[in-house]
Amino acid sequence: MEELKSKFEALSEDDKIDFMKMIMPSMCQMIKSNSQKTMADMIPFCKELMKECNMDMSQMMSIMINN
Repeated sequence: MEELKSKFEALSEDDKIDFMKMIMPSMCQMIKSNSQKTMADMIPFCKELMKECNMDMSQMMSIMINN
């Protein structure tokens, strides 16, 4: 995992976005196939990440809606 993370971090900003767009369907499929487990694993991580970025859910939703 560290090697993958390191390779991702070496990408340009545009390549990072392209990569994220490429893997989003796989992420969606994971959530769809086992939503309870995936969300149980991810929600605490997402909440902590939002806290570190000084962002709450309403700010996150506002960004997503306005783009």
